[in-house]
Amino acid sequence: MGIFSFLSGNTKSVEKVVDAGISGLDKLFFTEEEKADYNNKLQELHLEFVKIAANESTAQSISRRMICLPVVYVWLLLTVGSVVAELFSLPTEAIKHAVEVMSLPALTAIGFYCGRHIANNFGKKS
Repeated sequence: MGIFSFLSGNTKSVEKVVDAGISGLDKLFFTEEEKADYNNKLQELHLEFVKIAANESTAQSISRRMICLPVVYVWLLLTVGSVVAELFSLPTEAIKHAVEVMSLPALTAIGFYCGRHIANNFGKKS
């Protein structure tokens, strides 16, 4: 009787089967109302994230920039070294390769650790 026991007249089991079927069919389709609710919730979560990010502590921001500086200094040193080596006709293959290898980490560090500070102060007059 296992699978078809709901046919025996027990209304609670019939209701459970019908509710499960209706719920499954309802979840197959994403209505306009559900899309609007989803977008509202998404906007609320995004706004909450922006508020948290805007209230970031100053000590944390400063420490992030201090982590960024050594990577950027090495990249700048290699870049300047490459230019100087080019000017004096020295072999530059190794330096150019090092600059190429360090470019992505340095630019990523600048964008990630200093980007918010730079973007906030861009265009401000001191």
